[in-house]
Amino acid sequence: MHSTSEKTVRMIDKVKEECTGCNACYSACPVDAIRMEEDGEGFLRPVIDMETCTRCELCEKVCPALVPCRILDTRPPQVFAAWTRDEELRIDSTSGGLFTELAREVLDRGGHVVGARYKPDHTVEHTCISEVKDLPLLRQSKYLQSEMGHTDREVKGLLETGDPVLFCGTPCQAAGLLSYLGKEHDNLTICDFICRGVPSPKVYKMYLADLQKQYGAPVETIQFKNKNIGWNQFCTFIRFGNGKTYQKDRYQDSYMFGYLMRNLYLRPCCYECKFKEIPRVSDISLGDFWGVGRTRPHLDQNKGTSVVLLNTAKGRALFAAAQQRLVSEECTLEEALSGNLHILRSAERPKDRRRFFAKLLRTGSFLKVMRTYQRAGVVRKVVGRIRGGFRRSCRLLRTTRT
Repeated sequence: MHSTSEKTVRMIDKVKEECTGCNACYSACPVDAIRMEEDGEGFLRPVIDMETCTRCELCEKVCPALVPCRILDTRPPQVFAAWTRDEELRIDSTSGGLFTELAREVLDRGGHVVGARYKPDHTVEHTCISEVKDLPLLRQSKYLQSEMGHTDREVKGLLETGDPVLFCGTPCQAAGLLSYLGKEHDNLTICDFICRGVPSPKVYKMYLADLQKQYGAPVETIQFKNKNIGWNQFCTFIRFGNGKTYQKDRYQDSYMFGYLMRNLYLRPCCYECKFKEIPRVSDISLGDFWGVGRTRPHLDQNKGTSVVLLNTAKGRALFAAAQQRLVSEECTLEEALSGNLHILRSAERPKDRRRFFAKLLRTGSFLKVMRTYQRAGVVRKVVGRIRGGFRRSCRLLRTTRT
């Protein structure tokens, strides 16, 4: 039996708060002494079997939370607003369909695409596809952190064949893969997405369980950022096994309200994300080009417009190769930042986060707990409108008097 080193203990304590769940350590361990276990909030975290651990310290060396990831290119990104020319694909995608078109380009070359898909229980995992027909599995936003498993090992094996590989994940997952690989590969293109933060899997599961009880049937399909009421408003759309459907916009849906409006149940490290930066760790960054209509009205048709940050020469080359399938227009970085604050800014940690989880565990119902928060949100919105109207009236009165 090996004694636990002070350094290892310090590393474990630090990772409790800063761990992103990227799984780089899990994949890197040569003796499989690390397992990923759920914490009290449902987030996966590494647990080290000290009986098996050989103290090689590889887990520390590949952890992007402990060791800064090497930036691939330090030049400012080239920025585009873009969407696919395939109208059906554009509507079925959560923004402009850019990921699908980039992925199709890689698959057409005989390559592989690694991204997130729903499992049968509607949780999310990373997987690899090698055929265009499987692209719908990886399409659309999934507001839950994916389980990586040994994805990093799988990507390394694919790269060794010489085939082109496109990896898509959160910025921290991208950083974890780069740290695990240890060197750049010419046949690997890494794509991240503009991430607000990843929600608690426990909260997500309780949300679905509450809805299944309410609608009397299991969830059949789930779509976040569905465009039935348009891209700018977007909604959560769920179909149940009995044919019933649930549709609420981002302000009415409890899960999206708690995520977007209150930041209640993000992974702790997301409140001080180390990967919201420019230059980025990835070759390409994708997201919704929110606010593009303010400066370029012709680019907002309420059908979905992607913001594309081309961070490296490799990213620019893939985008250029897919250009014939796209409508695109070059924009400024300032335009992208004005509507996507979370390119650089972490979500603020709410003071009542701990209280929220305590209530959740006590009541056992996510929707019941969220009613209080949503009622408070409505009150704040009404008060804000009243105050705004009062200020406008005062300004009008002063103007009249002068």
